[in-house]
Amino acid sequence: MKRMNVLVLLQCIATAITLPARTYTTLSTFDDSDGASPYAGLVQATDGNFYGTTFFGGAANAGTVFKVTPSDTLTTL
Repeated sequence: MKRMNVLVLLQCIATAITLPARTYTTLSTFDDSDGASPYAGLVQATDGNFYGTTFFGGAANAGTVFKVTPSDTLTTL
């Protein structure tokens, strides 16, 4: 049993070492008028744009639906 645990541990270490690092890019930021507290994940549509929702912000502080283009243009829908 101990041998199996060691083998599993070695496999996990080897996998972690060979995985490439992930980088993330901030596409846009919110200023309350166009939303606040993004809710759930973004969805990329067939037009290439990303769509999402915020929990707060917007005209009535009830959240917004927004679109972000790959070139960082945020539009509140």
